[in-house]
Amino acid sequence: MTLIRLPIPLRHILRCMVLLALCSSCARLGVPLPRIEERKPPVGIYHTVRSGETLWRICKAYNAGIQDVAELNNIQDPSKIKAGDRIFIPGATKALQLHPVAPAGRDVREPEPRIVRETGLFCWPVQGRVVQEYGITQNQKNDGISIQAPAGAPVVAAAAGTVAFADFLRGYGNTIIINHSDRFVTVYAQVHKISVRQGQHVRQNEKIAQVAAAQADGLPQLHFQIRKDNKPRNPMFYLPR
Repeated sequence: MTLIRLPIPLRHILRCMVLLALCSSCARLGVPLPRIEERKPPVGIYHTVRSGETLWRICKAYNAGIQDVAELNNIQDPSKIKAGDRIFIPGATKALQLHPVAPAGRDVREPEPRIVRETGLFCWPVQGRVVQEYGITQNQKNDGISIQAPAGAPVVAAAAGTVAFADFLRGYGNTIIINHSDRFVTVYAQVHKISVRQGQHVRQNEKIAQVAAAQADGLPQLHFQIRKDNKPRNPMFYLPR
């Protein structure tokens, strides 16, 4: 039997060439593109806080990083957690019953590691209202925040850096990715009228695009991420209050 090789459409070849060029360019800048993964429920469980439990003891029991748990649950002040609060523990498979740290009547507490908050390290990329927070929402993990703003509102660089990507990105729409110092990267998705190009150095607060018009099922908004070593971080721990 003779095999017939069908010609590959030219547009598919060109698309592959463009994607390879983008990936190699970002790799040279040390900035991998954000991974677009199939939306699946996050792996983990909710722990219900009981009287006398602290965030540090909860994280220690589950062998979970306190910084990751704090950012995922938007806990900037661990002293504010109280009995009845539900805290998502990533990677956990079953709820644990924590034992008292000391016999009744004794006040013995372990020193808790400090949660890192670098508020002001980045500036707000657009003036608006946060309509979706970082973390677990409706059994889905959001890797950034969504900021509602008028269509056409200026989007600015959250810090000085080098543009690693400025084009359409599947799953994000028109997107800009900026590489910063200390292995930080910021992502600006759902924009239009991009005014920067790959490899360009930008200053903090420099205009880089505009907020895109709303889709049929929503309001205009900017999706913004902060990543370090390509791991999403909670922007609210790095933006001014």
